[in-house]
Amino acid sequence: MSTKSPKLIVTHTSAPFWNGIAEKRLMLQYDPGTGRYQFFPRPLGLHSTTPLEWRQASGKGTLVAFTLTHFVAPGFEDRVPYLEGVVRLDEGPRIFTALGGTTLQELNVGQRVQIVYGGDGHPFQFCPAPAE
Repeated sequence: MSTKSPKLIVTHTSAPFWNGIAEKRLMLQYDPGTGRYQFFPRPLGLHSTTPLEWRQASGKGTLVAFTLTHFVAPGFEDRVPYLEGVVRLDEGPRIFTALGGTTLQELNVGQRVQIVYGGDGHPFQFCPAPAE
């Protein structure tokens, strides 16, 4: 486990997302004008000019892509290699995330995953979901 972690950059726009993570809730921006969610947090909606709302997401999704990263990013020096992936959340948006609770050989595109808060030095990561 790394003794130092990367510094989070929290802005006025992203604070509701990071506050949700601290409370073990995945918060996404929602555009009531179009009925669509968006990620990453932005000051304006991607699909309309309707003011955005913050809504709690399920924290579940489908693995779209994954890789075993050998790049030494700040705060991850002693964790190389580590798993990262792209998850399409059940609410629609994709999120780039750390992957945990698994090995490279156990991952599959299309696999169901869910958010896990904390662990391995990450504020959150996605892990394989139990069979539904």
